[in-house]
Amino acid sequence: MGRRLLRRFAVAAGLTLAALLAVVAWQWLRDPFAALPRAADAPTAVSVTDQRRDGRLLRHVTLADPALGEVGLMISLPDPLPDRPLPVLIVLGGHGTGADNIRHIPDVGDNALVGYDWPVPAPLPEGFGLIRSMPDLYRRLLRVPAQVGLGMDWLTTQPWADGQRFSLLGFSLGALAAPAAQRVAQTDGAAPGWTVLAYGGAPIGALVAGHPNTRPDWLRPLAGFVADTLLRPLEPAEHLPHLTGRFLVLGGRDDRFVPAAAAQRLRALTPEPRRVVEFGGDHMGVGEHQLTLLAQIIDTSAAWLIAEGAVTVP
Repeated sequence: MGRRLLRRFAVAAGLTLAALLAVVAWQWLRDPFAALPRAADAPTAVSVTDQRRDGRLLRHVTLADPALGEVGLMISLPDPLPDRPLPVLIVLGGHGTGADNIRHIPDVGDNALVGYDWPVPAPLPEGFGLIRSMPDLYRRLLRVPAQVGLGMDWLTTQPWADGQRFSLLGFSLGALAAPAAQRVAQTDGAAPGWTVLAYGGAPIGALVAGHPNTRPDWLRPLAGFVADTLLRPLEPAEHLPHLTGRFLVLGGRDDRFVPAAAAQRLRALTPEPRRVVEFGGDHMGVGEHQLTLLAQIIDTSAAWLIAEGAVTVP
């Protein structure tokens, strides 16, 4: 009985290992761009709600697509609208709703500011709840580039939007998703002309392995490998060489969350023409002690966009 049980256990373990190796091989052999979900149809707005505040029209739009689900955009427009098309700035923040991601950006004048609603819950579940929700979270993350592309596609159809002046601003987590999102948009004909990548790095696994909360230390290489394998369709290094446009890359010299080598690799892979600016201090954020750095990041991004002619001077 003991031998049979041991033999069955060995067979089960072997089959499990073979299945895991097959999944890993499949992830690394398939085209990461082809692995990204894509929109099934033209974007359709299923919900539009407006509110007015401090001289701005805040419009929350929900788009729907059979393959991508619902896509939420928070749009800040000048109120009243001017009689000329508005440059559009799409913001991918660190997490949360579109309203969260544009809340700390000051008055942008006669420009349209668009925040993207991340499709993952904030805060994330913890413990066993996180493990149980991982398959759904994974599917949601893979939809992000096409959801952003769908949003850009819809924005180009709006009568107030200047279709020749679209900018994509990726901050922190948003800087990791922005390259894949821009590649999707380029393929679908709604590419931004200017891109800001702030406090990102490549590969994603290096950020996971180097994160202060990845414990114990022996787990770091494995966690990095798993992240690189599962998130390869989102990997910035897979998409940056395919992008066109003009780029601003921002980072921190003392960033605890983005290893220096990962930040340098993202910069090196970002196409020319590009400008690189490094700030002192830790990773960017919206905490009370980070607001001075955040203001510098926003001011530097705005100055670059103005100098490039991407936006209207506020």
